[in-house]
Amino acid sequence: MQLKTNSREQTIAFGRLIGQSLPPGTVVCLEGDLGAGKTALTVGLAKGLGIRRPVSSPTFTLLIEHEAGERGIPLYHFDVYRLADGESFLELGFEEYIGDSGICVIEWSSRVREVLPAASLEIELRFADPEQPDTRELKLSWQGHEDWLAKLAADWVSGAGSATIAKEEQ
Repeated sequence: MQLKTNSREQTIAFGRLIGQSLPPGTVVCLEGDLGAGKTALTVGLAKGLGIRRPVSSPTFTLLIEHEAGERGIPLYHFDVYRLADGESFLELGFEEYIGDSGICVIEWSSRVREVLPAASLEIELRFADPEQPDTRELKLSWQGHEDWLAKLAADWVSGAGSATIAKEEQ
């Protein structure tokens, strides 16, 4: 599945749509250009989970845990850019979060991909056009969950994304 967002707000809205239906125990692998919106997408995902606490990048802490919100699902937000490899991830004990009832969002996941579940939701964010600095291309794949992706795409196209943006602006 591929789509474009035209603003930070729209990237957050798309993340919110993801968070509203993401099943517990999901690992979300985020990749993309520096500043492409990985944290913005995670902000939206947290909103979709009903988490009220502000979300920021865990760049210097590696992990920020967010208590469960309205959906009853905690969020574990990792930034593994500074880790050398999957072994470092395991040495820090982070594997205990994988497969938990929470959602794990892992920025720069390719650095530790070998220790993550094969059936993780993969999201790649890229700058779409140098002349439109706020436009992002998002590419999503999730082995064994193609129906979920198709429903997400249909919800986004049918205006759920626009409705979410309007709700955010209130």
